[in-house]
Amino acid sequence: MLNPRIIPKGYKIRANILCFCIFVIFSALLYQLVRIQIIDHKKYSDLAFSQQCKKQDIPTRRGLIFDRKGSKLAESIQVGSVFADPLFITEKQKTSKVLSDVLSLNKAQVEKLLNKKKRFVWIKRRISDEQEEALRQLRLKGISIRHEYKRVYPYDKLCSQVLGFTDIDENGLGGIESSLNQVISGSNGSRVVEKDGRQHQFSTVKGETVSAVYGDSVFLTIDCKIQSIVEEELEKACLKWNPDSGIAIAMNPSTGEVLAMANYPTFNPNFVRDSNLQQRRNRAVTDCFEPGSLIKPLIVSGALDNGLVKEDETFFCYNGAYKINGGRRVVRDSHSYGDLSVSDIVVHSSNIGMAQLGQRLKKQRLHRYLKDFAFGEKTGIQLPGEVRGIVRPLNLWSSDSEISVSFGYETAVTPIQMVTAFCSIANGGTLLKPRIISKITDYSGKRVKKRYETPERIRRVFSPKIAREVMVPILEDVVKEGTGKRAMLFTHRVAGKTGTAKKLIMVGNKMKYSNKYIGSFVGFAPVDEPKICVLVSLNEPKNGAYYGGTVAAPAVGNIIERTLGYMEFGPEYVQIAQK
Repeated sequence: MLNPRIIPKGYKIRANILCFCIFVIFSALLYQLVRIQIIDHKKYSDLAFSQQCKKQDIPTRRGLIFDRKGSKLAESIQVGSVFADPLFITEKQKTSKVLSDVLSLNKAQVEKLLNKKKRFVWIKRRISDEQEEALRQLRLKGISIRHEYKRVYPYDKLCSQVLGFTDIDENGLGGIESSLNQVISGSNGSRVVEKDGRQHQFSTVKGETVSAVYGDSVFLTIDCKIQSIVEEELEKACLKWNPDSGIAIAMNPSTGEVLAMANYPTFNPNFVRDSNLQQRRNRAVTDCFEPGSLIKPLIVSGALDNGLVKEDETFFCYNGAYKINGGRRVVRDSHSYGDLSVSDIVVHSSNIGMAQLGQRLKKQRLHRYLKDFAFGEKTGIQLPGEVRGIVRPLNLWSSDSEISVSFGYETAVTPIQMVTAFCSIANGGTLLKPRIISKITDYSGKRVKKRYETPERIRRVFSPKIAREVMVPILEDVVKEGTGKRAMLFTHRVAGKTGTAKKLIMVGNKMKYSNKYIGSFVGFAPVDEPKICVLVSLNEPKNGAYYGGTVAAPAVGNIIERTLGYMEFGPEYVQIAQK
């Protein structure tokens, strides 16, 4: 029997080895504890946090867009969107079949999404209320619904090119939605939620929530009723004359506020995928054209204001054919005229009379007049894609340029530039910056931007006397007895000017004038106190007519009559008779 006090040496060695191993093991465990708890604490706490907690975005609400009277033109509504956690779904084929049936999706595509090695995939965004309710009742494993905002346009096609549209994430991609995207979009918030092993949310981590900031709302100068009138009359004109495109703008000449801006063809921003680029294009600011005879009153106004010509001064118009530079160039009128006064040159839209006036003014003055009206410069209206138009530098003008420019060629303007320039005649000689924004407010309705409150004056382009006592009567005669007769109304006195310009086309490697035209008319009323100025322009009208006085003037007359009726301006002639 072994003496317990005498331990064999082999036992001692084994015991020491065992103790050493235990020491090493516990040292390693202690090191691991120190490493996990102290050295790599942040790494493992972040890993635990990522497994137990999830950061979720709190979607912001995009600001609304209103017309000048508070009618909603664009708003965001809350809708459900379906997403999946593929790693949590065991019966993928069965789930794919159910989802495809409820959401009207392709089963193979859904199954492909559910087989991805991800924790989050979108199945379908912006589902209907009925689809959302059906999915909630099914309670599919690994399938959840998140609420987002969807942009909708209550008036469908109305004002669509001005409003623009958004993508599926509500980023502005056109019109006001794009140009004021930062103002309207706001900023998302966030919150941190805790989840169990099955990834079910059970609480929100306090102190980790950042509130979403809602976007500001924009009030336009557009009036829905006037916009509707303008779009209806433009569509009627386009259906009758079948142009490639048409533009109409209505503006308040005293403030520069755009009351309506319409394009044809148009599109519905609620179904933007059904449209094409040409339908979404806001040609009122993105396209420029040679204005033709529309420019004549502006040139004449400058000449009269500088005393270079008098209203009753006459020019011989060579019976319809004026040879220049030894017959190298012949300027023609649509009718044969002899002597015409300056006012008659505008009333009858004589190119020959304007050519002689251009020769008197010389190219330096003509160039200055164009720049006075801000042609060749952006107006600064807050719409995307605005172009400058074309006013070539003087050193590029030829000996013929002073003739061509005088009746609207060798320069190009945008529709918004042209209607803005005509408003300076209607308001007494002041060029105003066109405005499309009335005010901007926050979500509570408090005004946040004040610079939109008052009209912005650019410069005085000619005297009030020339505007009111000379040019307005001349432009009224254009409607009464000249080329703009089809815009005449029995309810209001209208002043205006026709424009018919040939279009340039590429022939070989050169630009040449074609037999395609742009027919336009711009007019304002009531003559004594203009409340509205309207431009209608049809690009390549067909069906047997192309003159601005034929294809565009009737539409302008109808727009003015209906708009003034809506604005409750009674017929002038009735008022005069009553007095």
